[in-house]
Amino acid sequence: MYLLLESIKIANGQPQNLLWHQRRLDASRQEVFGVGLPPINLLEVLDTSQLDNHTIYKARVIYGEELNKVEIESYSVRPIQSIRVLEANHLDYRHKYADRSTINTLFNQRDAADDILIARNGLLTDCSYANVCFWDGSKWYTPSEPLLAGTKRVSLLKKGLIYARKIGVNDIKFFESVTLINAMLDPGTIVLSTSQLIY
Repeated sequence: MYLLLESIKIANGQPQNLLWHQRRLDASRQEVFGVGLPPINLLEVLDTSQLDNHTIYKARVIYGEELNKVEIESYSVRPIQSIRVLEANHLDYRHKYADRSTINTLFNQRDAADDILIARNGLLTDCSYANVCFWDGSKWYTPSEPLLAGTKRVSLLKKGLIYARKIGVNDIKFFESVTLINAMLDPGTIVLSTSQLIY
């Protein structure tokens, strides 16, 4: 049985961006497992009562047809100084699977780089654990065909703070910088010059 995953930021004792996490969980369960499943309410399964309000936590909700388990641990940002662009034309990660072995295999090909940026058929998608946005000097653009439609990405698109477009590997040179975004990372938390991308 496939297990799926939601990674949720908890700050000030409160789960963040929960609406989009709930929507993705519901949609993924229906698409992968079918209809008629008992509901999983994220607000109910995330017990934050014993957490320190001054600490950032990462909650991992692992689920399938039913809730599997919930893990909560303190979180710190992993520094990224360089990213290697790798091609993986047939990689499919439409849902946030708990089994990341395919992505981990690619990650192990990064050589001296800190992370990877995956391209499919010449178009950029995501890093190993985050969506990406590119700065052209006036706006942030995110690839329109990501591996995974991340909850932070969807939220920022809806707010008009980032814009989706096809970005090819050959387009990297037209941008100044790149930022990584996911449930735990806001735009600007990790920013690299595009000269720090190896391709």
